[in-house]
Amino acid sequence: MAFLRRGFENISQIGPRKSLVILIFACASASILGFFMPSVQGWLLLGALIAFSLLLLTLIWPEAATLFFIFITYINLVAVLSRHHDVPVILGAGTSVILVIPIVSYVVVQRKPLVFPLMLPLMIIYLLTMIISTLLSEHLSVSIAYISTVSLEGVALCLLVSNVIRTSATLRRVTWFLLLAGSLMGALSIYQELTHSYRNDFGGFAQVDTAAFKVGEDLYGKVLRPRLAGPIGEKNRYAQVMLVLFPLALFRFWGEKSRRLRILAAGSAVLILGATILTFSRGALVALFVLMVVMIVLRYIRLHQAILVSLIFVVLIVVVAPDYVIRVDSLRRVQSLFSDDTGESAPDGAIVGRLTENLAALNTFLDHPVWGVGPGQYFKDYSMKYANALNMRLLAKNRRAHSLYLEIAADTGLIGLSAFMAIVVVTMVQLWRLRRYWLYRRPDSANMLTAFFLSVVAYLASGVFLHLSYQRYYWLLLTLANSAIYVYQRETMAAESLDRLTVEKSETRSTSLPGDRLLLPSYRVNTPAGQE
Repeated sequence: MAFLRRGFENISQIGPRKSLVILIFACASASILGFFMPSVQGWLLLGALIAFSLLLLTLIWPEAATLFFIFITYINLVAVLSRHHDVPVILGAGTSVILVIPIVSYVVVQRKPLVFPLMLPLMIIYLLTMIISTLLSEHLSVSIAYISTVSLEGVALCLLVSNVIRTSATLRRVTWFLLLAGSLMGALSIYQELTHSYRNDFGGFAQVDTAAFKVGEDLYGKVLRPRLAGPIGEKNRYAQVMLVLFPLALFRFWGEKSRRLRILAAGSAVLILGATILTFSRGALVALFVLMVVMIVLRYIRLHQAILVSLIFVVLIVVVAPDYVIRVDSLRRVQSLFSDDTGESAPDGAIVGRLTENLAALNTFLDHPVWGVGPGQYFKDYSMKYANALNMRLLAKNRRAHSLYLEIAADTGLIGLSAFMAIVVVTMVQLWRLRRYWLYRRPDSANMLTAFFLSVVAYLASGVFLHLSYQRYYWLLLTLANSAIYVYQRETMAAESLDRLTVEKSETRSTSLPGDRLLLPSYRVNTPAGQE
């Protein structure tokens, strides 16, 4: 331990300026070698030099590892490299090991204790409910992959990330790197749309669903509108992971004091929202509407401002992406789901399919209400059987439920769904309480807490229409929200300790004054916002 501590201290003495020079030199050298050596060995050398320079930077500035990990996770780098560039998954998955450096810096060098976030025991309980549900199910092997995903992308990710975000400054920088990732993805999607380069996936970071939805007909038949899917590869999921960044960008715009940073935040919000629109996701549109309603209730925007913004939003859609009107118009036909209407008034086929899949999940849950059928087993063994029994739409293959809540209920029953929702509820309640505490004391802290609160709201609202897939994004969002809780709980305790110390000093002065008259201390004790 002492050896590691001395090593970190010696490396950290290099300083940020010298480390930046070393990093630039290493990257420049790597780029030159990669250019003159275009062979496989050259690219391997390029990757090795970049990895070495990043490792050196993280040793000098451990927080760089945290920011790097957050960025590559959100742009889905590991999956893109493995699917589109034949990079072994195990090499990409090893990127999480880089978080060991800041953890060692905190625990060994600075001698700070490990952090166990509030959501961690609740996640373990949820994991245990999944295990019990699996043991009571018919096919144990089917559920192992789902349990492994929650263990690695949920519990392990939560434990690692929680231990590298310990201050409000780090949390703020992490938020900016999330916005950087979202801005890059959004800019690439918007460029792809403006240039109509749908056949170019830009190395896997701008994937497209070319057979999306009908917008008209020509001599060759139906005219289909491409939907952008970014590095995720699935348009609705891409819309979801982009939408949750929108509140973070909005509150950075309101919270940053620097004019440049406010401009960057506004630009980031535009890029993120633009990419969300180009997915043509109806669920994301509904989630955006829910988000706006919540912000009106919280008085961050007024009703007339919301109406004005909505009108501008509609005009921009009509001008920039008129096909979105056709996509949204299909929602109008939802009312025809339980009627015999045909022709143009008939409900959209995708909506009928989703209703069928969700009703099948609901019926599965009603038949197995306590522990469910086992994680992942609704999709494998029950979806077709229950869906086709409804006589609404014939499914030729197994389909997942298009609802996060209904699929979890079908898989793990009421017990599992309750454990899952307990994680969300506890996180939301703590964010809300801390937001109220800091609302009038320090608005910038309240803004950060509110931003994560609204990001979780956005994910939950879109989750009504999407099952829980690409789980790392969901658990990362909840982990960051819990990191915000940890950071501002500590600052709350420090503020309350300072208030008590001020009170005690004031009382000491007042009681030590000479004379028979007892003077009351002249101070005002601050109370949490909303409890005055």
